[in-house]
Amino acid sequence: MAKEQWEEEAIERFRGYLEQSRGLTFGITGRDFVVDPKTNENFDFQLQDQNGQALAVELFRLVESGEDLARSRVWHTMSCYIKEETEKKGLKGYLVYTPQFTVKKSEMKSAAIKQAEIIEEGLSKNAGVKRFSHEGYEFHKIDSLNTLSFSYSEGARSVDSRGTATVSFASKLPKKNQQVNITDHERIILVVNWSFFVGHRDAIRALSSFNFDELQNVDKIYFEVRQGEFHLIFDRNVVEALKAKQKVESEEALGLLIEYLTQQLADKKQEAFDFIKAIADSSGDLSWLSTTEVRENLVQFGSELLTQDRVEDAMWLVRMFKDDPDPNPSGANDPDDSKGEFNYHEKVLRGEDASVITTVRGHLCWLLPKIIAKNKTEYYTEIIEIISRYLQEDNLYIRTQATYPLEIFWANRRAKQNTDGSPFEWKDEEREYIRKLTLDTIRANKLYPRVMQSLLHVFNRNRDLNEEEADEILRIFIATKDRDVLHDLATFVVYFALFREKDSQYFGGTFNPEKSIALLKDQIVNGEDAISSSIAWHLWKILADKLLPYESIKEYLPLFLEGDYSASAMSKLALIFEELAKIAPDDAVMLYEGSLIRLDDHLQNHPEEGHQHWINGTEEILPLLAKEPKRLVAVIDRLKDIWMRKAQIYIGNIKTIFESYELVAPDQKESTKALLKAMYDEMKTVYPPLQEVDWNK
Repeated sequence: MAKEQWEEEAIERFRGYLEQSRGLTFGITGRDFVVDPKTNENFDFQLQDQNGQALAVELFRLVESGEDLARSRVWHTMSCYIKEETEKKGLKGYLVYTPQFTVKKSEMKSAAIKQAEIIEEGLSKNAGVKRFSHEGYEFHKIDSLNTLSFSYSEGARSVDSRGTATVSFASKLPKKNQQVNITDHERIILVVNWSFFVGHRDAIRALSSFNFDELQNVDKIYFEVRQGEFHLIFDRNVVEALKAKQKVESEEALGLLIEYLTQQLADKKQEAFDFIKAIADSSGDLSWLSTTEVRENLVQFGSELLTQDRVEDAMWLVRMFKDDPDPNPSGANDPDDSKGEFNYHEKVLRGEDASVITTVRGHLCWLLPKIIAKNKTEYYTEIIEIISRYLQEDNLYIRTQATYPLEIFWANRRAKQNTDGSPFEWKDEEREYIRKLTLDTIRANKLYPRVMQSLLHVFNRNRDLNEEEADEILRIFIATKDRDVLHDLATFVVYFALFREKDSQYFGGTFNPEKSIALLKDQIVNGEDAISSSIAWHLWKILADKLLPYESIKEYLPLFLEGDYSASAMSKLALIFEELAKIAPDDAVMLYEGSLIRLDDHLQNHPEEGHQHWINGTEEILPLLAKEPKRLVAVIDRLKDIWMRKAQIYIGNIKTIFESYELVAPDQKESTKALLKAMYDEMKTVYPPLQEVDWNK
């Protein structure tokens, strides 16, 4: 029977691949080669190389279900239409993961125009953002991309790519195994991919569930992901090597072995770790683990080992990878990233967010805290040497990651016993060294805000700095002037001013809070917006949670009315108005009036900033002001003036504000209402849609 066109074309491509990869020439020496005359069982093609070695090659197509094929066709057509529309708009620089499209063929072009507008809107609102989501689309910035590249969203896809491959293999392989039942041949199954979503890794993972002891005739399986792109996805030599815990020698087989190990480690398969360790223990070498992905997965497997209390095995990983070249210790670009798109050292150097956990040693820095937390102090000396080196490494990304094991050491520094009550024995000189290392690291990184931000979390526990250290260290953090650092620093500034002295009973010695109090006051008045507003929030939290009596924080609240006006700080201060309305109403009114005067003065000098400001807390203060009608009228008059100066700035609920006349004592109600109505009418003239007020109560 004549072969189908797709079969002839596929075998020609495969023959070319073999010639290139093996350095030999191959000819087709047979078609539908019979292996059993009784059943007429046969394989599709016999190939022979120049040395006379014969290959039995059986083909099949990996095809999705009709439903999946229909879905992929819709997606492909829609993505092409959308790409046309986005190119008209000149959009570029992002890989865009799309949602699933459900649209009639006749409506696709008009739908694509609408989707392109949604994409344009998302890019406009998130200009320069590295990764974001908008209206079901996921955007990943790639600076070198001169267009938009579209892919199907992992979050939205309903196609089970591994399952698609598994179903196909399960239905085809037993039969194909019989068709290559022949000796003196290398027996190969060639799978031609007609599935839109299945990649070679999906195929490898699918095969991992098969028992190839039942498919003894198959030597190799190749997967043609797309025309001309072949991947070895099964090699019996690799399977046997895994069983025998022996390395494979050929480059192609080694590549497949690494793929197997990568997937098995991701699936937390113990046998993958045992295999790698056995090879390394016999040869002392792991350089054959050539991809960073397999090494990252291996390091991450250390967490699984620790759940089994296999601390020594986890430490074996630390020893094997503590000097891994990923990432480059100098901070240089990796060989496969010449443009530095994934150079997180450079991101840290530029002050950009680099909080992602990546690279081999980056993952190692997250394994180390888990080992430290096991309280096996016999490993501490070894780990301290590693993180000390990492904290001084030129690669700033590794410095940030090394702060996480440092945090656990800092937390354990004062521990005297384990959770089970047994003594926690750790060398005093190492406890003291960790203290010195932490403070020295802060001093050495004051020019790198992202490193400093990571260092802040080290102090989440054991804030036992003395007054001189606290003043020095807090001021170093303040000097970064970095918004994120200052926002997070506020809790420490408040702590050392208001709580540290009391905690001396736990830390020993004494603590004079005078410098810390001065620093707190200074940051309220003169600090950057990020820290002053965060301090206001912490003071509100102290009051709301009754962590300290009101008298302990009372003197700090009026300070927010000094210095430069901060809309964010005033917003946080409004939370305090609400609390004070219950326990210190006079102070609440004083702070509210003061903040209103500050805003009024600020807007007179900076009218262009009107849209950046708002007034909170009005509704809580009005009932207090109603006890003094003249004061109430004066406040609402100021609210009206602010509103008139910058129409529609948020001053509170209009109905609540003007119906506050109802709260005034009966003998002054009518006169107050008349004054408020005159103000309201003035505002209504400027803005007719103004919320209606009931003047007949």
